[in-house]
Amino acid sequence: MRTLADQQAALDTAVVLARTFGHLPAAYIAVSPVYPSQIDIGLHEGLGDFETWREALGLPSGDVEYRTYGGVFLRVRGKSLGANVEITGYAPALAEPEVES
Repeated sequence: MRTLADQQAALDTAVVLARTFGHLPAAYIAVSPVYPSQIDIGLHEGLGDFETWREALGLPSGDVEYRTYGGVFLRVRGKSLGANVEITGYAPALAEPEVES
């Protein structure tokens, strides 16, 4: 059985994130008992916020996954500040321009 102590490194990193990067856009931040050494950062206000976080944490742009599913989904995983980090960005799909006939 995992305990809260198993999540300590990720929780400590979350505190460091808040203190060091308080100027970054607000995000959903979670530490799961399934991956206790990982911090999940979710950004729902646009892909610019994703890029701001990715750059601040020094995660390589070449590692970004791009998917569409009725919207746009970006994800990058890496190590930062002593913890595994996964940043996910979401944005609605862009409407295709209407063509006048």
